[in-house]
Amino acid sequence: MDKVKVGIIGTGFIGPAHIEALRRLGFVEIVALADSNEAVAKQKAEVLHVDKYYGDYMNLLADKEIDAVHICTPNHLHYRMAKEALLAGKHVVCEKPLAVNTEQANELVEIAREKQLVNAVHLTYDFIP
Repeated sequence: MDKVKVGIIGTGFIGPAHIEALRRLGFVEIVALADSNEAVAKQKAEVLHVDKYYGDYMNLLADKEIDAVHICTPNHLHYRMAKEALLAGKHVVCEKPLAVNTEQANELVEIAREKQLVNAVHLTYDFIP
């Protein structure tokens, strides 16, 4: 099986947790990560052994090597980033919440359906006390 090539948007607390979980699967390759601060993105990429990094997540979305993105950013950014990722042809795994209202969530579901892409919500620490 070919590896799923993933980009991570957001390098705070939860982004590295996603990287750790994805690497344990064995069929995922972390291709790149993005942070709003390029210096932070570079530093995190070095620490997390990720070859590519971006100071603008739109550049990550434009990366043709990436199949799917994990959105690990503050809540108010999820809808916009998920929509842009889907429109860029990327599968999306987003931290909760996917959106701030049902209209936004329904729009993302429809875009994913039209483009035949995965649009999932992820909760990494669901059962951590």
